Amino acid sequence: MTRSMSMSRMVGAGLGLLLLAARPAAAHEFWLEAIDYTPKPGTSVPIVFRNGQGFVGDSYPFLKELTRRFWIAEAKGDRAIKAIEGDDPAGEVKFSQPGLTIVAYHGKPQSVTFETFERFVDNLKEEGLESLAEMHQRQGKPAAGINELFTRHAKALVQVGKGAGNDRPVGMPLELIAETNPYLAVPGSPVVVRLLHNSRPLAGTMIKTFHLKDPQSPRRVRTDEQGRATIELPLAGEYLVNAVHMLEPPAGENAHWFSLWASLTFARPK
Repeated sequence: MTRSMSMSRMVGAGLGLLLLAARPAAAHEFWLEAIDYTPKPGTSVPIVFRNGQGFVGDSYPFLKELTRRFWIAEAKGDRAIKAIEGDDPAGEVKFSQPGLTIVAYHGKPQSVTFETFERFVDNLKEEGLESLAEMHQRQGKPAAGINELFTRHAKALVQVGKGAGNDRPVGMPLELIAETNPYLAVPGSPVVVRLLHNSRPLAGTMIKTFHLKDPQSPRRVRTDEQGRATIELPLAGEYLVNAVHMLEPPAGENAHWFSLWASLTFARPK
């Protein structure tokens, strides 16, 4: 990316901020897309922020106001990604060390309003959280104008060269970890993922796995008591794994619910 390109993108940054801050109820997932998931050491790879549904979504610029942290975690340690306001792709990473490298993004809280209870319930059902609808009514929360606070916790796994390595927790409040390196597993075999909330296993949560050419996408499974789930990866190519956890909002927040969204992307080799 050139600096002249990033300056031109600044024109759209204000519009991007408005779009991100008012997430459409139908646009569920947020993920990181590496333009190349298997680069050679020394290669620079653009990283795209995407928000959409069914693993199809629009790209969004890097906006500091919405970002807590944007970084990579590799064997020799963590380092921040030097992102520039308004850039789309959001950043560019030079992968110098062979092995599995984690690209991570932790967003600041944003909000969305559901104008009707029906739309709120539809959203809950999509994420396997339909049991909260009864709780919402029992607690006397409103049937219209339902405010939800949410944060994003996204990771992309990039296999640099032929080096080994494993995914690991990087300290986000909600986080998906691939306990099996998807790049080293036997093609077509399942992979075990684990979901952590504040570093503790999160049981009974729906995990959705997306692939654009899989007729059964999204595949759904719930985590066990240890927060683990076995996900099927029948095809080669790019995958998105997604999970949502819903809580009561923090004290003092003007919201009825607080949701945490975790995503994990990688490319299954042929």
